[in-house]
Amino acid sequence: MLIERQDDLGIIEKTTYDDLTGKMVKETIYDNSTVLTQNAEARAAQPEFGKYKGNLVKAASIAMGDVIRLYNLGYDLLSSDPQETRRALCYIQSNEPHLLTVSGKPFAMKRARWV
Repeated sequence: MLIERQDDLGIIEKTTYDDLTGKMVKETIYDNSTVLTQNAEARAAQPEFGKYKGNLVKAASIAMGDVIRLYNLGYDLLSSDPQETRRALCYIQSNEPHLLTVSGKPFAMKRARWV
């Protein structure tokens, strides 16, 4: 007997019953391939020059499973502290560019201060 359930976050849960041992086995798989495919398409559609012109640019699309994975690595994207969020975004920019929807480096390491 196999029961499979998939949610919008890319988490697939498979529950099987093993007749030999008489136990239920639950397997959880995280699949973010749809988000990664959408990010690659968005990067390909961006113009080569002038991609950051304007006030707002969608720079990344990150699945909730990746947010949890990054939190377990020590990077809190949902933090109320802007410095912690910037640190997490800079980590993504440097080490996991497949999560970005633009090519290049949209996140600054230091915040510009206007005096």
